[in-house]
Order: sequence, then C-alpha cells, then structure tokens
Amino acid sequence: MSVVLISLCFMGGIAGAASASGVALLLFPELAALSYDVFLRPRGTWARAPWMLALSPAATAVLGVLVTRYLPYSAASIAICIVGAFVILKLMRSPIVPAISACFLALSLGEKSWLYPLAILLGTGALAVLSSAYRRFNDQEAAHATPSAADRVDDEIESLPERFLWVPFFVVFLGTTYLLSMATGMRMVFFPPLIVIAFEMFAHADVCPWAQRPVLLSAVCTLAAAAGVAALATFGPGVISTVLAMLFGVVMLRATRLHAIPALAIGLLPQVMTVADWHFPLAVGIGSTLLTASFLLFEKSSLAGRQVA
Repeated sequence: MSVVLISLCFMGGIAGAASASGVALLLFPELAALSYDVFLRPRGTWARAPWMLALSPAATAVLGVLVTRYLPYSAASIAICIVGAFVILKLMRSPIVPAISACFLALSLGEKSWLYPLAILLGTGALAVLSSAYRRFNDQEAAHATPSAADRVDDEIESLPERFLWVPFFVVFLGTTYLLSMATGMRMVFFPPLIVIAFEMFAHADVCPWAQRPVLLSAVCTLAAAAGVAALATFGPGVISTVLAMLFGVVMLRATRLHAIPALAIGLLPQVMTVADWHFPLAVGIGSTLLTASFLLFEKSSLAGRQVA
C-alpha cells in the first residue's frame, strides 16, 4: 500500500506542477507506469538505471518534436518515430521501453515545442532522483537481496529482445491500426502506450503477463481510458483527476491480477489531450481489441510453426 501511496503522491505533485506552470505535458502519461514500477520493484531494471530513466524519454521526445515539426502525421512519420525511438534506446543501451511512447506522443498531439522534451526531462529526472533515494534509504535490504523469480520475469520484459521472428506480426499490427485509425477518423485508436504494450506482448510472448490473458487486456485498457475521461470531466485537469485516474488503474490491475503496468498511462492521456470525450475510450477499445485479435493470430501461427518443426 505504501508503494501505491508514494506513486500517487509523486503523480499528484507532477500534476500540481503542471497546473501551476501551465505546461500540461509536465504530466507525461508514462510517468504513471514508470513511477509505479520503480517504487514497486526497487531491484527492477528501470529502478537500477536512474540515468536512463531520466534521459531516455527526453531523448526520444526530441526526435518526436523534430518529426512533428517537419512531417505531417502519416504512416511514414509514425514509422520514423517508432524505428527512431528503438534505435535511440539501442544506442543508449536503455531498458526504458516507455520512452517509445514519449516520441510518438509528440506526433499524436502535434506537439512542436521544445518545451516538450524539457518538460519530460524534468518529470523523469525527478522520478530518477526519488527512485534512487528510495532504493538507498528505504529499501536497502531489497536492493541487495537476490532477485526473485518475479523480478527476473519483469527484467526480461523490460529489456530489448534478441530474437526477431515476432517483428513481421508487430509491423502488420501497427500498419493495420494506423489504417483503422484513419478510416474511423479517431487518431487515438493508435494511442501511444499501445506501441509499448504491443511491443512487450509480441517480443516477450512467453513471459509477458498480459500476453497470457490477452482478452482481459482490452477490457482493462478501455476501462482505464473511461476512468481517465470521467475523472477529467468531473474534476477538471489537475491533481484530483490525475490521482483518481491512476488510483482506479492500480486498483483495477490488482483486482484483475493483470500486471499490465503500461496500461496506467492510458488513464492519464486525457490530461494532455486537446479534446478528451467518450470517443477516447471507444478509440482505445478499438485499438486494444485489434491488438488482442492480432496477438491471438500470432500465437496460433507460432504454435502451428512449432508443431510443423
């Protein structure tokens, strides 16, 4: 419970700073997932890499702003953001996969200001400092203990893969999602955290928790989006709606026992969107359902391939 409280206090503080400064994107939605994970698992991959935690999302955000400034929203610009973010993570040797979302979020929102990567750096930098302090002063025994089986599974999920047979399926899913978002006129069918959720699902299918329960994933994502919109509509942007949206997400993940931490970012997306109404949970439902269907086809194909082999 203390982990949840610390994460909520951190996100409430970030939301308060965003409201006071008028810089909404200080509230980078993926901070919800990052903060929850580093306080929940002080021995985890993200918590053990504070420099990468602080710098990786800002570095990919710079690419996102560059792409948004010089290219229209299209399949080509999306591909540049996603591939470019992967390259940045590879060159930096960074395990912070949610940084991909920082790149694509700029393009999704049409964000062209250089305040965007700076705002992200301030948020992730503050999280890195607090995470390091938490490990050092509040969890010394856990920091030096032997990692548990659960920690090792999470570490594998939070690392870049070494095998790439899943890539064609991932690319087809992304392409289909883009076409569907254009056909429906709802850009958020291709919501930024979807890339992170799908990547970890396809790349680490054997160990990814939500890959084991893909049908439930769609419901969780849609409910998180609905809670985010409802909190924003009721209380307006700021501390209360941010904390309530994140709290709902945490309670939902714990109640369903679905360890899909990237889904926490979905509930905070309405805070940084220009317009966030009932179309957003509908779009998230469409995108996440498409992911579930695509992954089930991938699993079926993989199983058939293993049987033939």
